[in-house]
Amino acid sequence: MKRRNFLKYASLMGGMAALSGLPRSQALAAGADYSGPLWITIHAEGGWDPTSFCDPKGYDGIANKDDPARINNYDKNSIQQIGNFNIAPPPDSFLADGVNYDATLYDSASFFTKYLDKLLVINGIDVQTNSHSNGKLHTWAGRLRSGFPSFAALASGTLAPTLPLSYLVNGGYSYPADLIVPTRMDSRGLAALYEIAFPNRSVSPKNSGSALYFSDTVKQLIAEANTARNARLQVTETLPRVLDAIRGLENARQETGRLADFTTSLDTFASKTVDDFNGRNNAFKLYQQGRLVLSGFESGVTCSANITMGGFDTHGQHDEKHYPRLMDLLLGIDGIIQEAELRGLSDRIVLAIGSEFGRTNKYNKNNGKDHWPVTSMMLMGNSVQKIGGNRVIGATDDLQKSVKIDPNTLLPDFDGLNDLAIKLTPAPIHHALRQLSGVDQTLEALRFPLLGSNLRIF
Repeated sequence: MKRRNFLKYASLMGGMAALSGLPRSQALAAGADYSGPLWITIHAEGGWDPTSFCDPKGYDGIANKDDPARINNYDKNSIQQIGNFNIAPPPDSFLADGVNYDATLYDSASFFTKYLDKLLVINGIDVQTNSHSNGKLHTWAGRLRSGFPSFAALASGTLAPTLPLSYLVNGGYSYPADLIVPTRMDSRGLAALYEIAFPNRSVSPKNSGSALYFSDTVKQLIAEANTARNARLQVTETLPRVLDAIRGLENARQETGRLADFTTSLDTFASKTVDDFNGRNNAFKLYQQGRLVLSGFESGVTCSANITMGGFDTHGQHDEKHYPRLMDLLLGIDGIIQEAELRGLSDRIVLAIGSEFGRTNKYNKNNGKDHWPVTSMMLMGNSVQKIGGNRVIGATDDLQKSVKIDPNTLLPDFDGLNDLAIKLTPAPIHHALRQLSGVDQTLEALRFPLLGSNLRIF
């Protein structure tokens, strides 16, 4: 496809897709000056193990170190309490005198200490499946029913549907229904972004010194001709779909400046290197995803994002593979929050961190852990979107099975005597997220009704 046709169709389809499903007056007004917050969901791909960080179990004393029914390879007497959080220690083999000791690994206790007052942990969430695809759906859409959008898609599709890169994705569960067009920002997506942001650069769109197709004078004449043509068409055309397409194209052209600001932010803002993450490449890659999202938000083109880190499906050698990946996840999140602070955005972001399910309450014959439907989530808000830090909701028992909670106090019913107690699923969390974002009573949200109780989680 010729370059000029690519740009024409990209602008037209982007504008049309962003406008689909909305009344024309709403579509042209909603999201044009969206100021936040930025909604970021972070997905641990493969099924993480909460007992290795925020819902610890361990073995009961050194005499039970080799118990086949042990849930973790650490002594429960080593579990740390930080504020209201119980935090798992490293597995025994990762201690300073162990075979897997690695000084480059992050320390989960550092993360929970640093973000104590911003962090909410929700344990004992039953996603009701051991399937990767269904677990992602339930965790991030709030209902185990195909066709439901992720929360990030619902937020951007409702709050800022006309932003050019309103919903950035990088894997995980990112289904948008028909609410918004997701933008996959991998290397190819970034290359296309530069072409759209700088269509007049003829050799290398990413290079500000590139030769140009047209001089500034000619480019201005072309812009004036386009504007005049669109104005004439809006007078002569009568079909609503054609008028929407014309207005969508005009809107896309007007947003090119914001895209240029986005790329400039990516290129010029001081950023961390892999050395800032102790050489941990997985943590650095997660940070890079977050940095891109923050640049999009800062430039006024992004409302929400779904970013991911893979490698958590550890059916063999669980400790050796899973624990370092968890520490890299927390280190990468720490880097994203630091980046937000440097940009003055830390009080304008909301993070939801989770996985499609947990890992089993025992090791298999390969020293791995298999799929388990009980998991945890972590959430971090800001001074406006108050999630409330230093809090734990939900619990699991000694066998890592979900404990029901009182719907009013949210306290766990360990003895099973509360007839009102309910099992915690992703639905109440999504009820709360929808309310927190202000989309719960919108037409978009009502098209995708949630089940379960509406708890006062936040």
